[in-house]
Amino acid sequence: MATIAEALAIAFDHHESGRLAEAEILYGRILDVDPHQATALHLLGVLYGQTDRPKLAAALFVGAIELVPDNPALRYDLARVRLILGDGEGAVAALRRTLALQPDHAAALFQFALACRGVGRHDESLLTLERLLTLQPDSLEARYLADRAVAREGRALLERGAVGRAVARLTRPVAEVVGLPILSAHAATLYRDGRTGEAARLLRGLLAVLPAETLALWNLSLGRLDAGDAAAAERLARRACALDPQEAEAHAKLALALAAQGRRAEAMAAGRAALACNPAHAPSFSNLGALTAQVGEDARALQLADRALRLAPGLAEAHVVRGDALVQLDRPRDAEAAFRDALRVAPQLAVAHWNLAHLLLRLGDYPAGWAEYEWRWRSEALAGQCRPFRQPLWDGTDLAGRTILIHAEQGLGDTIQFVRFLDAVLRSGPARVYLEAHGPLLSLLERNTDPARVTVIPRASDFPGVSGLPDADVQIPLMSLAGLFCPSPEAIPAGVPYLRPDPRRAADWRERLADGRGLRVGLVWAGNPRFSGDALRSPRLAGMMPVLDVPGVRFFGLQKGPGREDLEGVDMPPSFTDLGPDIADVADTAAIMANLDLVISSCTGPAHLAGALGVPVWVLLARLPDWRWLLGRDDSPWYPTARLFRQTRSGDWSGPAAAAARALRTLVDDSED
Repeated sequence: MATIAEALAIAFDHHESGRLAEAEILYGRILDVDPHQATALHLLGVLYGQTDRPKLAAALFVGAIELVPDNPALRYDLARVRLILGDGEGAVAALRRTLALQPDHAAALFQFALACRGVGRHDESLLTLERLLTLQPDSLEARYLADRAVAREGRALLERGAVGRAVARLTRPVAEVVGLPILSAHAATLYRDGRTGEAARLLRGLLAVLPAETLALWNLSLGRLDAGDAAAAERLARRACALDPQEAEAHAKLALALAAQGRRAEAMAAGRAALACNPAHAPSFSNLGALTAQVGEDARALQLADRALRLAPGLAEAHVVRGDALVQLDRPRDAEAAFRDALRVAPQLAVAHWNLAHLLLRLGDYPAGWAEYEWRWRSEALAGQCRPFRQPLWDGTDLAGRTILIHAEQGLGDTIQFVRFLDAVLRSGPARVYLEAHGPLLSLLERNTDPARVTVIPRASDFPGVSGLPDADVQIPLMSLAGLFCPSPEAIPAGVPYLRPDPRRAADWRERLADGRGLRVGLVWAGNPRFSGDALRSPRLAGMMPVLDVPGVRFFGLQKGPGREDLEGVDMPPSFTDLGPDIADVADTAAIMANLDLVISSCTGPAHLAGALGVPVWVLLARLPDWRWLLGRDDSPWYPTARLFRQTRSGDWSGPAAAAARALRTLVDDSED
């Protein structure tokens, strides 16, 4: 059996060789045998620090210090993890004790200078740096870091990918003035080029050398936010705020992280804290504008965006906030100009392209709108949904003798709306079309396509057991077909029905719905809550209740999935029959709709289904609806049988519901004449 000394040697060899899991296990076993083994406590603490467990590391260092209080290395390591934990005063105290034990501890002097600066003791920090340079005269060369040669060397290392050497070179004690901006700029370039992993590694390397460097913390926070990890972004931003509470940028990054988590009030407070530090901090005015718009204060949001742009005319995000506010204020052409201003400043800003696309399509400017809509895969709304295909994107050229894969995207309603372009593809003469569709649509689409030319296949994400895609020469997302075949609203292929129900199912439902008199009206009141704007577009059952007061109508609930909870505990009128539990799939819904006189729906998939079937459909719309319903009209070029009822005030469904109820009464009266 190995002695503790031998076990320590083996564990240290694992540790030094990067076999951290094995080292951790062996350190733990040593401490199981001897909980007071100071060296094991120390080394395990170092390992915890290396694996991002600073709290555990600090606890072990404290325990080891109780056993060997005069060990300067232990005090130094404790100080470093306290810096990581944002405990600046604790780090200062630990480093002060380190230097009392070993006055010439150069690394401790350097960290002490940084820690003092982090808690506002700038004079003591400067004195410590001077003391360090006295002990290490060779560090004097760092004083000349501003010299072009040194800066050039750092950039050259970064360009060669020697990030570790560049970080070491540019973070020398007196190198920070030039070195840190170089490293920060390089990290920003990596982020802009999509090389987020490399950027994060650079910043983590910088923080390993300078744990209290707030500039690196801000950038790393923003990187984590872009990667979708808002909680990590918040932790990093809070560390930056703790280290330098007077720095506006740290509070601004914290505001972004909080906003991404839906914590609006906290985000507003962080934004105001940034402006308290720097009243001219333009990004914070822009961020506050975006947060203000979330509660419908669009005029105030516009003011804040304008203020940001007076301070920083090149701030692209502020132009986007301004454009969003102008959209809500019914100034679409001014909004378009704002989004284009954003793109002049930042041509690759995906959110500006995404918002401009929706605006242009809403205005009916289809050529420009479809082009901008191709940016959708880089938008936050569809982040991660872009799928890699080995086949090239089809550009509309002749398909004779070739095979094409058309793949569905986004929601069921999008597929129903855009599958109309399949006929245009077939006219291009492909040898075979593979149409990939959502699982609930498969049976409906299979019976509405020619199996000799079109093979309907399921989306792999809907059926985990399905793997791989068929061989094809080219591919295209379903909604991208509009950019090839629909240059204007007038060019929409709007012949209906372009989908037809299964005759057998339709006959079964005809028999079931035959009993009783009155108009037969289907109701759908809610969409998919995973869609970011569903709360705005769905009136819910309560918003549709005025329609249910109309006599002479038999109402049939077609609501599936989320939204059905609205029926719980509600005393529905005798004229209402809930069919939801009996609807097996979209083909069932289509069969039911074929036997109805009218469908009244929110902006969701069943509205598109009714329109595609040629069934009369009334759609209740938010004041600023989805782009496909255009602006200021009560009909739709996409669906000849559709009638639109629009809100006049955001969030108020009483207007469209009352208008639909009046129209329904008229329809009942006409049917009885």
